[in-house]
Amino acid sequence: MASALMDLSDGLSTDLSRLCAASGVGARLWAAKIPGPNLPEAADSLQLALHGGEDYQLLFTVPRRKASRLPLKFRGRPLYHVGEIEASKAIKLAMPEGNVRTLEPAGWDCFRRRTN
Repeated sequence: MASALMDLSDGLSTDLSRLCAASGVGARLWAAKIPGPNLPEAADSLQLALHGGEDYQLLFTVPRRKASRLPLKFRGRPLYHVGEIEASKAIKLAMPEGNVRTLEPAGWDCFRRRTN
């Protein structure tokens, strides 16, 4: 059923950006639907879910007409519907309050120039 698939080892924001660039599309993520780690209140679970890496999770897309056929679990693991592909090339993050912002890739990128 999947039309695109990749691992999230470099973080959702970075890997989704790569998947969309390779497919010539954009995406809209729904912040409220992105599962994050259980952390103390002081930690930002959404930021870690978006930009953290080494999660050993898979990101995949399915055509809209097939999305309703996806099970809630696959081999005992939950599946999460966290967004949708859009024709626009931008990656957007829809917040629970209703505002939408551009999501910049901020996960791991081994080719990014780093300053010390």
